[in-house]
Amino acid sequence: MKKSIIKSAKTKEKAIELALEEIGKMRDEVEVEIIEEESAGFLGLIGSKDAVVRVSYEEDIKEALSNLEREIDETEFATKTKDSEEEVEVEVKEKVEEFSEPKENKENETVEENTVDYGKAKQKADIDKFYEAKDLLEKILLAMHFDDVTVIGNLEDNIIKLEAKVSEKDTGIAIGKAGSTLDAIEFIIRKAIDSRRNNVRINIDINSYKKRRDEKIIDLAADTARKVQRSKKSWNLRYMNSYERRLAHEEISKYPNVSSHSEGTDPKRYVVVEYVE
Repeated sequence: MKKSIIKSAKTKEKAIELALEEIGKMRDEVEVEIIEEESAGFLGLIGSKDAVVRVSYEEDIKEALSNLEREIDETEFATKTKDSEEEVEVEVKEKVEEFSEPKENKENETVEENTVDYGKAKQKADIDKFYEAKDLLEKILLAMHFDDVTVIGNLEDNIIKLEAKVSEKDTGIAIGKAGSTLDAIEFIIRKAIDSRRNNVRINIDINSYKKRRDEKIIDLAADTARKVQRSKKSWNLRYMNSYERRLAHEEISKYPNVSSHSEGTDPKRYVVVEYVE
């Protein structure tokens, strides 16, 4: 993604130097446009003007996502106060009122009716968040200049599941090393819709990467469990995040005479598979 920064200084060379220092780039990595030349003015005192330059550069996708994460944390979510719980109550109350009976009939409402109204309000709020997350994912992928972007998904209970499709040539860039870019995109959307406060979960996949990864982890856990059954010796799996470890534990639990537990500290936490009589 292309970005630019404008700087002014006594000379254009100094303005360029300040810009390069701020963005951490070398001179041959940027394009420089002189917006205004410096002017010494009359006798170097009256009417002098600083030089103004625009420095443009290509921002790395991971760097862009990282910056966006930081901006979200430092602005919208950094400004939240301890009154957030009260805000949630007000929001839910407003949603409930959309489906509740007129005020004159409220005295006759039953507990069951109130529960139904609240459920409808929560369902509507979750649907709104689903479309908000879906639209944001599309915008992020299009802003990353990917071709043939499509996003489909569904809402299961309180889980928003989105599956994005991009051109095969863009798969590696969209996912990142070990899913790092995909994780960053999911983090941004989770923050943007304030999933924790709204009690919804986000699960985003791109070109079925997570599905293939999950299948590999399940296969690895199954193979390891069978090895431990045969050899009666312990085996350690590779480092995994909490989600991957949970998948491994669930698969290993299906095999008799085999148990598993986690050891180590993140990010170097792993699953130990042991033989039990």
